[in-house]
Amino acid sequence: MGLEAVYFIGAFVLLTALIYGTLSYRYRNRAATAVGEQIVRERYRRNES
Repeated sequence: MGLEAVYFIGAFVLLTALIYGTLSYRYRNRAATAVGEQIVRERYRRNES
């Protein structure tokens, strides 16, 4: 009985992590992503000159 509980808890943790990852990717903050891309572009532009 103890081993089944470990498998159940492990499956539950994995399912929770997958749901969290999917939702955080789908509902990510697009404004923060745009700002991050702008910073990267600015750094590359500075390194080229």
